[in-house]
Amino acid sequence: MTDNFEQKAKAWDNNSRIDIRNNFVKQLNNGTFFFKEDNIAEIGCGTGLVGLQLSKLVNKIYMIDNSPSMLNVLREKISESNINNVEVIEGELENSNINNLSGVISFLTLHHIEDISSFIDNVNEKLIVNGFIAIGDLVEEDGSFHSDVKVPHSGFNVEALSKTLEEKGFTILRKSVYDSMEKNNKDYPLFIIIAQK
Repeated sequence: MTDNFEQKAKAWDNNSRIDIRNNFVKQLNNGTFFFKEDNIAEIGCGTGLVGLQLSKLVNKIYMIDNSPSMLNVLREKISESNINNVEVIEGELENSNINNLSGVISFLTLHHIEDISSFIDNVNEKLIVNGFIAIGDLVEEDGSFHSDVKVPHSGFNVEALSKTLEEKGFTILRKSVYDSMEKNNKDYPLFIIIAQK
């Protein structure tokens, strides 16, 4: 598999990306209760800008990504910060033997996943009863956000995605458009959906 982030990983943590992810974590903390006994997973964790902030709130966090170069940067951070409750996994959630999760978090990753329906089914299988999924991503856009690379989805219709989650047995706890990010001289709105199994 090609590592699409090989050239970008070392310089990934710029101020703009840090701010956007900090804001997502703030939204998460406003709508989700984390407990010290929780085991959670972050899908598409990249260099850990979201997950490492959450690591101090939970028992364990699995940080999953399919980019070796992004995970190398993450491992350096974990080592430097002496964090001992993070397990780094290269690959996909569905191919892992992780189960009994209290929550699964995905930030700006879902639009890279081809089959959303299967992904949600898989998350559902991995979650404990009352576990949550938290999705932060792009509101449906014209395809210009990823003008340089082909991705499966140009953002999402928030209502349609919420309906899919509900059809698969989740209860929507919170959904809102809460921020935007600038790219290619345009502002792209970001949404959050938090849903409970």
